[in-house]
Amino acid sequence: MRILISNDDGLDFPGLLKLRDKLENFGETWVFAPAEEKSATSQALTIYKDIRVIKRGERTYEVDAFPADCVNVALHSGFAPTFDFCVSGINKGVNMGQDVWYSGTVGAARHAFIHNVPAFSVSCGYLDHTGDFEKVATIFCEIFAQFSSDADQNFLLNINIPMTALDASDIKWAKLGRRIYRDNYKRVVQDDGGMLLNLGGSVLSHGGEADTDFDWYDKGYTVITPLTIDATDYAKLQKRRA
Repeated sequence: MRILISNDDGLDFPGLLKLRDKLENFGETWVFAPAEEKSATSQALTIYKDIRVIKRGERTYEVDAFPADCVNVALHSGFAPTFDFCVSGINKGVNMGQDVWYSGTVGAARHAFIHNVPAFSVSCGYLDHTGDFEKVATIFCEIFAQFSSDADQNFLLNINIPMTALDASDIKWAKLGRRIYRDNYKRVVQDDGGMLLNLGGSVLSHGGEADTDFDWYDKGYTVITPLTIDATDYAKLQKRRA
């Protein structure tokens, strides 16, 4: 088995390093990850600028670009053979609800999925590099073991593991909930009249609906949401066609 690993927190982030250590038990791992943190870059791709790639070790590449670029380089640059799976993470902080549209972690996994590589996006409740990512990686690998036989089927699974989880016994499959963002920019006026705006992180909450990723996660469950690419609003489409 050959596994591609990427993330949006950077090549040296503990979440990725612990994940790779555990996934080595399943097969050959290759890492293509950003040179620095690229959170909230979704599925951005570098089209017209050169991408600097540095080989940092055996089957390990630092890509000075976005997470989706990392996956694209891995799949199409000739540096690596074909992959059976892609795992993106482990991300610091969860990716639920509308987060999946902004997240670079999910974006990397989605890009692999579009290119017919079954993919996992893995996030957790720890918010910085000091979290117990070895525990999270162990829990994810219990989940990964259940799906490693499905290499002939393409899928995209968004997985969020709470800090309180001890193993993979408490899992819920759930739909995406509704994220609520409360954004507020800090402003600094420059001498020439221009302004520097800094978002610096939003205040996050959610809609509180039952049986969603937020609902089960708040109850202490590891949550898995299968994602797809089709964003069509079928209700409105059917209404207009009628």
